[in-house]
Amino acid sequence: MAVVYQNGVDVSRYQGTVNWGAVAAAGKQFAIVRIGSSNTNGVYIDPAFQRNINGAKAAGLRVGAYYYSYATTRSAVAQELNTFLAVLQGLQLEYPVFMDVEAAVQQSLGRKALTDLVLYAMQLIEQSGWYPGWYSYTNFVNQYLDASRLSAYPCWIADYRGYVGYGGSYDLWQYSGSGSSGGITGTVDLDYSYKNFLPAITAANKNGYGTSGPTVEAISDTMLEVFAERCEYFYSPNVNEVVGYLPLGTYPVLARTKGAYNGYVWVKFDYNGGQYWTALIADRNRLIAGGEGGCDECREQLAAALEKIAAAKAVLDS
Repeated sequence: MAVVYQNGVDVSRYQGTVNWGAVAAAGKQFAIVRIGSSNTNGVYIDPAFQRNINGAKAAGLRVGAYYYSYATTRSAVAQELNTFLAVLQGLQLEYPVFMDVEAAVQQSLGRKALTDLVLYAMQLIEQSGWYPGWYSYTNFVNQYLDASRLSAYPCWIADYRGYVGYGGSYDLWQYSGSGSSGGITGTVDLDYSYKNFLPAITAANKNGYGTSGPTVEAISDTMLEVFAERCEYFYSPNVNEVVGYLPLGTYPVLARTKGAYNGYVWVKFDYNGGQYWTALIADRNRLIAGGEGGCDECREQLAAALEKIAAAKAVLDS
């Protein structure tokens, strides 16, 4: 069996309100979050999608997304993706965007026609700037899909028997549909990932990563000082990706944009074990030298060292 790269969960509104910090503390390293599905009223966005994306990101998990498809025509595939991909704008995802293909209504299409639809979805997702993949369970793949034609795209397979009966290659295995995890009330799907997708994602400029976006320069020995309330911080240099408000204090800066991007000069900084962005706004924050009001512990250590030096000098001078 291949070496597991990361342990994770996949979630939807049915998991309720997730405590993502507890999920991370329980050893989960990634999450695949449901974007949405369809019902008798048409295509809809999962009401917990944004909350789960933000929470998983804030807890330091790598994140991907999936949508449950009922499409039986190319126009239906396009209609689903027009809705689902719109809510991904501005996000950065470290795992693929998966099409969940397992609906009973799709079985009557036949293997070739259904595989054609999945390929069409993969192409639309990729053309829209996202890294596509597909999900299904062993029996469905074996009976209703030609997996060999989908081999160019990551496969996320479900099989709850303790082994994978699907004979093709796969990158993720959903090994339980009734698992448990700290931070989640009730049952949750559990997954293994066998691949680090991020290098391929960034190389392809997909999922909000890569060369697209602002030009950034690394900086060191610099702190971000937040001296006023209501200084917002963000997952990326995008005002639509707000995390919350930064507490007053200082934070180590890693990089800044070269000039304005989306109307502001942005800085990337460390906070609470994660890396985030904020806009430089004169009445809320500023950049200061690393030793200038930056680290109380460092200043105390320096003062103690200076006292020792002075005492040693006094002994020598006496």
